[in-house]
Amino acid sequence: MTEEPGWNQPQQGSPNPADGQRQPPPGWGQPQAPPPPGWGQPQAPPGWGQQQPGGGGQWGPQVQAEKPGIIPLRPLAVGEILDGAFTAVRQNPGATIGLTVAATTVVQIVSTILTAIGQRSSSGTEIFFGLVGTGLELVVRIALAGALSIVVSEATLGSRMNSGEVLQRIRPRLGGLIGLSIAVTLLTILGIIGLLVGAVFVAVALALSTPAYVLEGGTIGTAMRRSWALVRGAWWRTFGILLLTGIIALVLGIVLGVVLGVIRNSSSMTDPYSGDLTALGLFVNAVLSIVGNTVTTPIIAGVVALVYIDRRIRLEGLDVTLAQTARDRAAASPRYE
Repeated sequence: MTEEPGWNQPQQGSPNPADGQRQPPPGWGQPQAPPPPGWGQPQAPPGWGQQQPGGGGQWGPQVQAEKPGIIPLRPLAVGEILDGAFTAVRQNPGATIGLTVAATTVVQIVSTILTAIGQRSSSGTEIFFGLVGTGLELVVRIALAGALSIVVSEATLGSRMNSGEVLQRIRPRLGGLIGLSIAVTLLTILGIIGLLVGAVFVAVALALSTPAYVLEGGTIGTAMRRSWALVRGAWWRTFGILLLTGIIALVLGIVLGVVLGVIRNSSSMTDPYSGDLTALGLFVNAVLSIVGNTVTTPIIAGVVALVYIDRRIRLEGLDVTLAQTARDRAAASPRYE
């Protein structure tokens, strides 16, 4: 995969991101050109290291941050993360909605076949197939979050992408991304089996592993450790943002569920004797599931990617690298009089 400026693969011998030092990982690099006059380098509180321009947050006077794309390049408020996710989807419908429709359609075809087989089998088989379908949907959601993080990262710099460009960028990492998605899903399920609180903790701690894997490179294990290093110290904030996003998705799902319930009550949707879905019912159920996932998945993926970027801005001064990259791109772009 051709690495873009500012989103490089970390090099060997880089400082451990978990050591608390606010330094960008090697490969993402420090900007080669000096920062614009007047930005300076204000002193930061102990433990934050050297404060980078645009990352002032609550410390010292607020500096007007650059905004080449969907977000200002500084620590983000919750509202800015949500707004940025919606904006990324609106500006890149083919790369976000298009990929989501394609992936969820394949999953729903498989899930519908499993449901049809399960309805004609024993109760144990039906439950097993139902769990397989649910697990498959979760794996695809996580994998889409990684793929769509490319779209969000480019939208942060003011660039737009189509689905072909995303597929070209993600292809070299696709196998590992699917493996990472399966690993995160299995660990989350193990957490559920062990304790619900443990499942929530694991899910939040590993939530940023997919954008880390796609944008930084490295192995699956490295991406998981990277996610934990970024979430650590801000677990509750990350949980709150993801919970709020989940509530928004739930409200949208409830609206679609009401529609589904009305349709399911139709006599043609279910068998009058067994209560199972008919062929038409299975088809309608699959279509509504595709619509529901298409509405919610890109938003959730966008929020995850922006939380990842926000954590890197707060901990590593990534805003400096992104601002320099955006300026370099703007200078290299042809201008028409």
